[in-house]
Amino acid sequence: MKHFYTYIFTLILVSTSTFASNGTTQKHLLNIQPQVTEVNATSSFVLTFDMAILETSIKKNTIVLKQKKPTKQKISGNVILGTHTLTFAPSAPLEKGIYLLKIKPLKLVKEGENKLQVKTPWQKFIAWTCGLFYKDISKCPMCQYFCYTSNVTYTKPIKFRFEVKEAAPKVMTLDASVTLVELSEYNSTSISVMVNYEDNSTEDVTQKATYASNDSPVDADKGIITSNAEGSATVTISYGGKTTTVQVEVYEMIEGHLLPHKPNNPDATLLGVDKNANGVRDEVERWIYKDMPTYHHPEIERVIAMQQAKAFQMALIDPTNKDDKIDKAITRGIACWFYYSDFKDIPFDAAVQKFNNNLKDKQFNTKKRLKTYLDYDYTLKGAVTIAIPASTLNTSYCDKNIDELP
Repeated sequence: MKHFYTYIFTLILVSTSTFASNGTTQKHLLNIQPQVTEVNATSSFVLTFDMAILETSIKKNTIVLKQKKPTKQKISGNVILGTHTLTFAPSAPLEKGIYLLKIKPLKLVKEGENKLQVKTPWQKFIAWTCGLFYKDISKCPMCQYFCYTSNVTYTKPIKFRFEVKEAAPKVMTLDASVTLVELSEYNSTSISVMVNYEDNSTEDVTQKATYASNDSPVDADKGIITSNAEGSATVTISYGGKTTTVQVEVYEMIEGHLLPHKPNNPDATLLGVDKNANGVRDEVERWIYKDMPTYHHPEIERVIAMQQAKAFQMALIDPTNKDDKIDKAITRGIACWFYYSDFKDIPFDAAVQKFNNNLKDKQFNTKKRLKTYLDYDYTLKGAVTIAIPASTLNTSYCDKNIDELP
């Protein structure tokens, strides 16, 4: 009987030591989810600590997941760091088999600041040496390195085996919440990604999916799309053997106005390029906001220029001037400019003429465009133009209420 109890005690001791050696029970580690027996094909692993995790302790191979049986292979995934949590999300559902998860020691931040201490003989020697050169030894780099208590503690390595007994249903479709993202420079937005499995179940895999951008103006990871500079990029999202794409357009913003991209060949056709379909050619719109000479109130003058450019473009689209709609549009633009100059106390400095000449030069910049405009102008031959009395001028002639602009 004595030998029996000795055997039982030894078995318990060995089992407990083995479990502890895995690091799954250690100081500061509150829990691991899911439990070993609860892991399934779509599980993500979440470790929670009672102290904040130092970001610099997270390296490329801090968490490693490997399948041991039936094949030996490393499983890729995303590492997600929270204040007190560390999550590993496999990039695809796990297949049936035996797995080993390893987590290297992490740095946890203790409360309070580092304090100077000189206790050991080595610390005393360093302090004496620093005292030869510094009145305040706390400013000595050697003392800062060797003579301070650390406010960082380390976890023990963690490793455990688990089994996935059933493979996840096959991924049938992968869908992003949007297909087009438009951003200003140095901005970001979030999207979500969903999968549909063959058993008709769905899952949000935003954090698990793999993201790849084909151009430097855009970065994407874990559902966050970030713009770095003006340009276009395609973000490819992958999960479970399926892919989907999101087109990202990053625009330069001036005074709250998103500028279209610079067209590659703006003069190839009569009507040119108008990607944002606002009635103004893209290279003209960019010129208005970036290079057009302004005189007194740039924001107001750019708004009026956009109105006039749209009217001038109408002359290229339909130079026959049916129903005098083009003439009316151009007249409204001129009336808006005169309202601005007459009622905003603008000096009489020929700004109106300069404004129109500059805009026409940019708008009708090729022989074909100039000829088309002259064809339109010919339709006005013999027409009677009635001037708008200055007393009736108001902001209603403007496409935007310029009274509300700076």
